[in-house]
Amino acid sequence: MKNMFEGYQNTEELTHNLKDAGCSETMITCFLSCMFSGDKTGGLKRLEERRSELLHEIHEDQRCIELLDEQLYSLRRISS
Repeated sequence: MKNMFEGYQNTEELTHNLKDAGCSETMITCFLSCMFSGDKTGGLKRLEERRSELLHEIHEDQRCIELLDEQLYSLRRISS
């Protein structure tokens, strides 16, 4: 069987990298299950979903920073 995890020494290394990327145990199990059953498309979909979640979180954080920047700007203007 062709190694579908090319670039990784083993499943443990891949699992460790997915954990570091913020993937839950459930998501990792689902991803690996898809991959081992030959459903590469399903496995990749799980990773794309996680990436989308992270991107959404970044955008939410960015919005919060922008709101704080507006408040800081306004407060500094008033106190000058």
